[in-house]
Amino acid sequence: MNTLRRISLLALLLNIIGVLAAHGQFTPSPFEIGINVGTLIYQGDLSKSEWGYTKTLRPAIGLRGAKTVNDFFSLRAALVAGSILAYDSTYSSPAWRKYRDLSFHSAVIELSSVAEFYFLGNAKGGKPGSLDPYLFAGIGFSFLKIRRNWSGFDAAYFGEGSRTVLGLTGDTAHRVPWIIPVIPIGGGLRYTITEHLSLRAEFTYRLTATDYLDGFKYAGNPNKNDHYYGISIGISYRFGYNRLDCPRSPN
Repeated sequence: MNTLRRISLLALLLNIIGVLAAHGQFTPSPFEIGINVGTLIYQGDLSKSEWGYTKTLRPAIGLRGAKTVNDFFSLRAALVAGSILAYDSTYSSPAWRKYRDLSFHSAVIELSSVAEFYFLGNAKGGKPGSLDPYLFAGIGFSFLKIRRNWSGFDAAYFGEGSRTVLGLTGDTAHRVPWIIPVIPIGGGLRYTITEHLSLRAEFTYRLTATDYLDGFKYAGNPNKNDHYYGISIGISYRFGYNRLDCPRSPN
């Protein structure tokens, strides 16, 4: 008798699972959280390449929380922790870089709020297997801990009274910022794994209003501000629940 009861209970359970699978409907919550990893890349006077200083890359980690507003827009708050750096001495050309020999590194903690725009109207989450591009822009603040170094600077090479020597004198007398406003803009691609989980890849560029992100201005190019950008991949979890979609009785 016990065996028959167990078989009956198992059959009932399987039947319930089958009904849920056939008629269950996922109801997404407007709220989503996520985590991502990547790197931050500095662009400024100590970088030779237009792509920024990529000779040494350090990891960055980010946390995100988002709320869907409608089918096309979401609002998100994010925290990013990483670092940026650059060294003149790592470039073999032009020759003057090894004589200038400036360097810096800084921890970066960034808080931001952005609006995301989903082209395909799937801000609430796509079907498993869907690929959704999106753009975003917003405002934030970066907390910095800049450590600059000019101990290898060769004043004799540039000449006393030169623009570079006078510029460095002015720069070293200038206090470096510990907090700056930033405007994060960028784009991403979301791949939906399940109703709850999705993978994301993002590119985020930060516009700034300072030329002292690296601790130097007049010893470099005083007419161009410093910036940084980030590349990351991550996973997001959307809250929600499955409910039984029972057929309605005809009136």
